Amino acid sequence: MLFAFRAVVLTSYFLFGCILGLMLCIVRPFHRNNTRDCAKIFSFGRWLLNIKMTALNQSPVGDGQAIYVGNHQDTLDVFIYPGMLPGNIAILGKSSLRFIPVFGLLFWLAGNIFINRANKAKAWETMAAVARTVKKRGCAVYIFPEGTRSRGKGLLPFKSGAFALAIEAGLPVVPVVYSSTHKNINLHRFRSGKVLSRYLEPISTEGMGEGDVKRLAEMTRERMQQAIDELDVKLAAK
Repeated sequence: MLFAFRAVVLTSYFLFGCILGLMLCIVRPFHRNNTRDCAKIFSFGRWLLNIKMTALNQSPVGDGQAIYVGNHQDTLDVFIYPGMLPGNIAILGKSSLRFIPVFGLLFWLAGNIFINRANKAKAWETMAAVARTVKKRGCAVYIFPEGTRSRGKGLLPFKSGAFALAIEAGLPVVPVVYSSTHKNINLHRFRSGKVLSRYLEPISTEGMGEGDVKRLAEMTRERMQQAIDELDVKLAAK
């Protein structure tokens, strides 16, 4: 009963958040902080779910440029993760998002970036085009390198896009990790659970080229997996 009630409330709040965010973005379209401020609206959903999130640190580059990569777990991410977003950031999302009523328009007006992932043969060229946009705007970018939600399966293999973009744009990769929600969150309970999150140290892409994409992806994934395990252990100890 509690889970069903929360599902209804959260769906309603998501629609409300989209409308509220859309109003903000209509007033100041493509503003450098639209994504962060709209994310704050959605993060109120944590209160509705009675989820406690603790951020253990702040971004090591502040509002500066970087390619942020995070672990993508489930639909709760849209309410749990936003509290960690810095300013001056755009989210890289698949082009199909533009067709979601209200949300697609919000995503675009917030200044986020759509990308067509269908043509894998032109992945490097696609990221080169995104890199030019990022350099021109002087913004940071947030990407889920797994490409899809893991749904309790742990950290999935990484796709190359985020790392090709980081190398092409000449920006560091900043991993941001969250404890495993499938282990620590239960929406059937009044107190749903806790989430820990933290930024890892930036990984420099200086001197790297197209041939280093796979190595950079593997290195980043290893560090993120280790950090997620440490967060889960820390939560279990509490």
